[in-house]
Amino acid sequence: MAAAAPGDEQTLALEARLLGLPDSGEPTLFDKIIKKEIPATIIFEDELCLAFRDIAPQAQTHFLLIPKIRAGLTQLSKADEGHKALLGHLLYTAAVVARQEELGEGYRVVVNDGAAGCQSVYHLHLHVLGGQQLSWPPGCDPPTQ
Repeated sequence: MAAAAPGDEQTLALEARLLGLPDSGEPTLFDKIIKKEIPATIIFEDELCLAFRDIAPQAQTHFLLIPKIRAGLTQLSKADEGHKALLGHLLYTAAVVARQEELGEGYRVVVNDGAAGCQSVYHLHLHVLGGQQLSWPPGCDPPTQ
């Protein structure tokens, strides 16, 4: 299979699924960013999470927010009762960082889940997009009849 072009999330998600990444347990790209093994433009960090700029931005402002410890939370559909506090912290932090990034006019928070949801990195992450007028619906082809 040919490598996906940067920003081709559908192909990246399919490749991730075919490589067995959803269930591999291997360190992810995000784990390496947390450990500072690979560079990222970090814009926020606390004891539970890290925010950094997306390398293929889909809006004028586009950052990712990730938990520092996966704790089995590779995707939102894997969340359980024990993840409630962390999930709340991630959403609260998205709002804090959005204010820091001066997104007072509005922004969108997106969580891709699974291959059909274009998830290519199996470490739960929130995309926060803003800084411009966003369109609706986001990333959907019209339903087939």
